[in-house]
Amino acid sequence: MALQTGLYYPYVHLRDESWAKAAALYWRNLARVVPAGFRVRDNAVVRDLNEGTGFLVNTDPRQAAEAVAPLFVAAVRDNAEALRDRFAVRGRVLAGVAPRLAPTTRSLTGLYPQEVPGELLHALRESGLATLDWRRRTHGSAWVAVDPALAWAYKCAITDELARRTAFTPVTDQVEAHSATGDWTSERIAEVLLDRLAPAVGHEAVEARVAMMAVRCVLPADLRNVPVEKIVRLRTQYADEFVAFAAAVDSAAADVVEVAREVTEHAAFELHLQAAFDLHVAQPLESLRKAINGLKMETISTAFTIKPEATVSGAGLGMLFGGTATAVGAGIAFTALATRQAAARERDALVATSPAGYLLRVEKELKPTTVLRRAVRLVGRTAGVGI
Repeated sequence: MALQTGLYYPYVHLRDESWAKAAALYWRNLARVVPAGFRVRDNAVVRDLNEGTGFLVNTDPRQAAEAVAPLFVAAVRDNAEALRDRFAVRGRVLAGVAPRLAPTTRSLTGLYPQEVPGELLHALRESGLATLDWRRRTHGSAWVAVDPALAWAYKCAITDELARRTAFTPVTDQVEAHSATGDWTSERIAEVLLDRLAPAVGHEAVEARVAMMAVRCVLPADLRNVPVEKIVRLRTQYADEFVAFAAAVDSAAADVVEVAREVTEHAAFELHLQAAFDLHVAQPLESLRKAINGLKMETISTAFTIKPEATVSGAGLGMLFGGTATAVGAGIAFTALATRQAAARERDALVATSPAGYLLRVEKELKPTTVLRRAVRLVGRTAGVGI
């Protein structure tokens, strides 16, 4: 199944503008967890990415939260003392409030009230793992303040449940020990919270890893300075190439899942991932680059070395204007035109049929152009092969 919709977590707002631009180049849509009544305040870049394309999709987590809550209730009640030793809120400070006695005390973070069903809120407060933050209210309900690590685990579990219900792929711009995907039983919840579970090697959501690797390899270093308009144009103008690219990502992900299904060593898994990426994405991209470059050289050579008199149009114009120089110039012009048109058709066929065609479009559109590269591109366009 080709890449369609990613499921962003653990936050509502996309915090990294460069990451948001990159994500817009490999996800057709990006869903995010937005509880009912939550006021979204996107920055200008995210708003512009979403405008006119419907890139972002809001997903209500209430039903997923209701499904996950009993698992957290069981984990809390079975491990109350151990969890309290690590995540007790007593004596802690709320985010944004300066601590009075212990400046090094880690602050608490807030969960939106609609994300925390009543039974879970009761279990957390009863165990000393949550308190109400009345500084932040939604429709008369206070936010639920908890330890950031507990909030992270809860968000991951909700995201996993949402992914199961929607067939979206969890994706995040945050580097953390545990991913949103996996079997979030009450036992696993306790193991994650108490650091008894080693980080997963990354089998889940392999396609998201491959896609990001692919897009990153052709993006300019200063993506933050790339205008949003260029990102939007790439999304809309090259939809066919995107489909071929998504199919290549799927093939690479399927290879990794098949070969590394039982792999538990992180380094070994990364090697399998890189090998699949090289086979299905990197190598086709390099082959396409070489083919396009070779086409340019061949076309330019043909356009400027063929004898203009060999063409009917060249000979006819020579007789019409009665001048050798004029005939030569006209012959070259008409020959170059015919060669350019043929080369353009061949180039378009190469790009359209290659799984890396979309990536080449991204690379050409977004990388800054120096004076030398502009000159080379001008020659390429004259020959009809500039992308």
